[in-house]
Amino acid sequence: MEVDLVRTRVGSEKQTGRALLTDVVTAADRRNSYLSSGAWDEQTLVGALSRWAFERGDRVAVVDDVESEGHTYAQLAAHSNSVAARLQSMGIGRGDVVTVQMPNWYETVVLDLAVHLLGAVLNPVLPIYRAHELSNIVRTAGSRLIVSPAEYRNFDHRAMVAEVCAANPGTAQFVVERGDADTVFVHWPALDNLPDPDASAVCELIFSSGTESAPKAIMHTEQTLCAGTRMLTSGIGLSETDGVWMPSPIGHSTGLNYGVRVALLNGLTLTLQDRWDPADAVRLIERAKPSYTVAATTFLTDLLDAGESMGADLTSLRMFSCGGAPVPSVVVGRAADAGITVLRIYGSTEVLSATWNRPDSPLEKRLETEGPPLDGVELEVRDDDGAILVGEPGELFVRSPSCCVGFFSDEERTRATFSVDGWVRSGDLGVVDSDGYFTMVGRKKEIIIRGGLNITPREVEDLIVGMAHVREAVVVGIPDERLGEIGCACVVAEEGHEVTLADVVSYLRELGLAPFKLPERVLLVDALPRTATGKVQKFQLVERVLAKGRGHMQTGGRA
Repeated sequence: MEVDLVRTRVGSEKQTGRALLTDVVTAADRRNSYLSSGAWDEQTLVGALSRWAFERGDRVAVVDDVESEGHTYAQLAAHSNSVAARLQSMGIGRGDVVTVQMPNWYETVVLDLAVHLLGAVLNPVLPIYRAHELSNIVRTAGSRLIVSPAEYRNFDHRAMVAEVCAANPGTAQFVVERGDADTVFVHWPALDNLPDPDASAVCELIFSSGTESAPKAIMHTEQTLCAGTRMLTSGIGLSETDGVWMPSPIGHSTGLNYGVRVALLNGLTLTLQDRWDPADAVRLIERAKPSYTVAATTFLTDLLDAGESMGADLTSLRMFSCGGAPVPSVVVGRAADAGITVLRIYGSTEVLSATWNRPDSPLEKRLETEGPPLDGVELEVRDDDGAILVGEPGELFVRSPSCCVGFFSDEERTRATFSVDGWVRSGDLGVVDSDGYFTMVGRKKEIIIRGGLNITPREVEDLIVGMAHVREAVVVGIPDERLGEIGCACVVAEEGHEVTLADVVSYLRELGLAPFKLPERVLLVDALPRTATGKVQKFQLVERVLAKGRGHMQTGGRA
């Protein structure tokens, strides 16, 4: 599919630093259609914050600890303004990319909003990423600033970010401690010369945890993000009496766009959990009484186990939405007994919410499908020749006002993904039934989804083959009862040598690979199975791993 890259606004926008718009692919007629229909408007996240600070200033906006009383909308607005002033004094302004690698803290929400207040571009990054991933992101994005905690989970982020900044001249460091909102931010002066919000400008640059070895830099505007939030809010029936609980990291799309944005655009209370502990989750839910979340199935299973053992009341949590893997029917039944309706969904960082089961969807649909499209979302399942299929598997294409506006500095993959008439190629295989419900049946991508986090096999493979005595290496996903999938490295070693799991893990740690990406199995093979054209047949390796079982290969967990 060829893409006519739209550059009609670039000249004027570059004068205000919006160089990212050179890569925007949304065609003029598609943009005009969304504007005339009202799917796109001038709503912004910081505009909503200003409104709620005025109308609901005393309402709790964010709770980030089981012992915390939280911070109100009035406090959130004031803190964000003060931090924006500090960032502006450091030279941050419209169009600058700010990388924020922070946990699920109140301070993170403040920083994110401060970036938006300045018209800068937010680049959220998972706090579990290490120097290897962070360096690649900062270099690609051209980040002016990296925001991080001094230390988190016994890891020295301050030192790591300093190292990354030293290797990337022009990138500065900004360190935040937990509790700074009440001890530091309050003493900073307010900003009284905020730029006018521009809902059409790129405001968020999120890197896919992706299916390729080089993650895509996905560009969203306030118009795409707010459209997705409105469609979701309406589709599942959220109201001003609801609340949001978010255990998923807000350093990526799920936690940020289905958590922070859903809460703040609607003036709801956002309850954050910065590290996964099922007992803490139960206590947070019993105290804050949120009604909605989006998280991996692993979280749901752990929550139900803890709730049962603690004799807890979880009935306030009406909706638990899961994506990325099927939800066992027994888990859906246990959740229903606890008063929780499980909603399977399909979405991605590129298109945001595409399909979503509704609370009143038939049980069999909620068990077996990812739901129907949200209002405003168009789906097509196509065969390899482009013919539209119903009831048969094919590749999913999505068109929606919530679709991103392109990949930054990546014309090749942009052309392969976006069509001139607004369709986005997902790379996922699925079926749309006669009722319009979508079921994902496979992936053209080879992503491994471990506990809701995506692992790109190629990225890990490229590192392992750099080890001494390794001839070839392939990483495959194998089923895991709790996490959904885990990684297994299938290694061809040099003759006379053996490569152990400990060797692989130690080597990857030294390279700074994020802990969740480390393989948990190693299978030594004499040769990799290949097709006649030389392509590795990963499915055969998965079958071999499953046939051998855990007792016949090297195993290990995460440290």
